[in-house]
Formats: sequence, structure tokens, C-alpha cells
Amino acid sequence: MTKGIFITGTDTGVGKTVIAAGIIRALGRRGVQAGAMKPVETGCIDESGTLVARDGMFLRKIAGMVDPAEVVTPVRFSYPLAPMVAAELEGRSVDLDAIMRAYSMLIAKYDFLVVEGAGGIMVPVKESGGSMRAGLSQPAFFMSDLIKSLDLPVVVVARAGLGAINHTLLTVTHAVREGIGVRGVIINSTGPAGNTLAESTNPGLLERICAVPILGVVPYCAAPYDTVDTVATALIDVVAKLIQG
Repeated sequence: MTKGIFITGTDTGVGKTVIAAGIIRALGRRGVQAGAMKPVETGCIDESGTLVARDGMFLRKIAGMVDPAEVVTPVRFSYPLAPMVAAELEGRSVDLDAIMRAYSMLIAKYDFLVVEGAGGIMVPVKESGGSMRAGLSQPAFFMSDLIKSLDLPVVVVARAGLGAINHTLLTVTHAVREGIGVRGVIINSTGPAGNTLAESTNPGLLERICAVPILGVVPYCAAPYDTVDTVATALIDVVAKLIQG
């Protein structure tokens, strides 16, 4: 059985957290003890001097975990920006060692680990220190680099409407070129069905031209954080494919 999956998105706000929660709940229905991790989260809430990662703690609750918040989300920033920018503004750094230590603990503990990224696959996490790749200076350590460090396959979450095709193909193409295994795409409806041509034709077109499978289409949930069971039901067959490897 595959030990885990990394949830990335074609953009911010496409519903990665809701999809991750649905996968965790669906895995539980299949008797799989799933853990959650959000390695780095920005836009955290300050509660009495402690930064609370809303998405990370939501996933922790859905998974029924008792692991410390510092393990589930080891790197937290208050500014709702790309991690690299948030870190610079707050005068701190992204501690990759802390992420790897937490990841090692969780991947060993749970049957299956669902790891959610921040933003899209090309979001800059931190400066790279001038490392070289393909003969060019790489100015940043991107989310795709973190995925490779964790050595996990990816599920891409895409929105349903206009723009989904371009964003999805760009994300999948970059991942494949980076040597990242992409298990497939989940199309998530982030708003009420508009009955637009884009919404009705995007899934079929992506199935025809995307290099990876379209795993499923999740319907819009008016209160997504309260309707994880609905998402889990939509993904129950998807998780069977994910754990089979």
C-alpha cells in the first residue's frame, strides 16, 4: 500500500484542504488509519502569542490525531502570503529540517499520510541559496522541491470553471518534468454550479488531453468545512486507487 499522498493545487483557493479532509475521512471508512500534515501554513491566527494553523488544525481534527500542532504544521506564519515572502516580512526562516523531522514521525506512525501544500506547485517556499539546476540559477526552493524532498506522489486539485484547463495542464506538466509522480487530478467545484460551458466540458476535455487521469469531480458544498462527509462520499472510490499505489 502506498504510504501517503501530497495534495497540491492549480492555484490558491481551489479547495485543497476540503479535498484533503475528504480523502482522510474516506480512508477512515475503508479502515485505513490516516494522518494529516500541513508542513507550512501562512495566514495563521495569533492566539495569545501562539500562531494557530487553521487548515492544519482542521485536518488534525478530521484525522482524529493527538499529535502536537507543532508536528502537524511545523512552520507557521501570520502573513497570508507565499511562505518565502511571509518569512522575509516576519524576519524568520522556513525550517526545512523541522518539516522533515515532523514528516518522518508522522509517515512512520500512520497507515497513510495526507500532506497538504500551500498554494500551487510553484509557490516559493524559501530562497535556494543559489543552487543550480539545468545550468541555470534557481532563485528559490519551490513547493515542487518540497514534494521531491518528501518523495510523495501528488494529487492535483483543480477548480471546475474557466481557466481550469490551462492551470491544470501547466501544473501537471511541471510536476512530470520535475520527476514527481502524479496520481491524477480531482476537479473541485468551488462555487454554485453556473451551468457554464466551461464547467460542463472541462472534465471531458481534460480526460482526453491531460497526461494523468481525472480521478473525480467533487460537487460544490455551500459550507465545505461542515460537509466533509459529502466530499468523502464523492471520493470513496478515488481513495481505493490511491492506497493501491
